Amino acid sequence: MQHNIPYKKQILVCLNETCKCQGSEKIFEKLKARIKELDLKKIYRPSRVICVGLCGKGPNVAVWPEGTIYCGFKEENVEDLIQKHLLGGEELTELLYKEDKPG
Repeated sequence: MQHNIPYKKQILVCLNETCKCQGSEKIFEKLKARIKELDLKKIYRPSRVICVGLCGKGPNVAVWPEGTIYCGFKEENVEDLIQKHLLGGEELTELLYKEDKPG
């Protein structure tokens, strides 16, 4: 099914209090600036979201519409997100969301 969105992908950066205290606002600003610098803003859209529902695993970044969620994301991961994931199609496996196993 094809989604009717004006961008190839949206990058959703969680700005709920937990993620924000861990630097998600800086992550968003760096991501937005790099996408603009690389002239990719007509293809990829960084967006602020209130919560992705994974408090305690943040900062969290989700790529939509594919549904990839990265946890423990840091400012230094922005360039890899752009170069490897968005442009190269390669997931950042070390940051992928992993469901907690019942103990």
